[in-house]
Amino acid sequence: MPAKPRAGYRQCSKCEKNRAVRFFTPQGRVCSTCRKKTRRASSHEARVTNTYGLEPGEFQALMDYQGGVCAICRQPRRYRLDVDHDHKTGLVRGLTCRQCNRRILPGAKDNPETLRSAADYLDDPPAVRFLGPRYHVDTRGVIDE
Repeated sequence: MPAKPRAGYRQCSKCEKNRAVRFFTPQGRVCSTCRKKTRRASSHEARVTNTYGLEPGEFQALMDYQGGVCAICRQPRRYRLDVDHDHKTGLVRGLTCRQCNRRILPGAKDNPETLRSAADYLDDPPAVRFLGPRYHVDTRGVIDE
């Protein structure tokens, strides 16, 4: 059982931390930090349900299924992932990072063949096949004498 709060402090009924009275509404039992977290989570869940048709808890379940990483680049992010969907059909495809959802997919016009071709290009560049290895020389910051 946590220690009884000293004067000017209250114990939050949610996180059970002893916080300064300024973190509470006049009769409140939950601190402002916990209230904001609850409000943020519930508003996100409501928006995801209304916009993408995901039921409460499905966003987090999908996040867990994907291992907490972007479905395309497989990188973890510190921010909440986007719900990626097909703009023609509305089909929800998965959770992606901002870079993949807002740049890579639109840049490829959501065309799987373009993305496969890009992967093939990176795996086997035509310049290396034709010319052999050549390397870019960075001349920025080099002063000619």
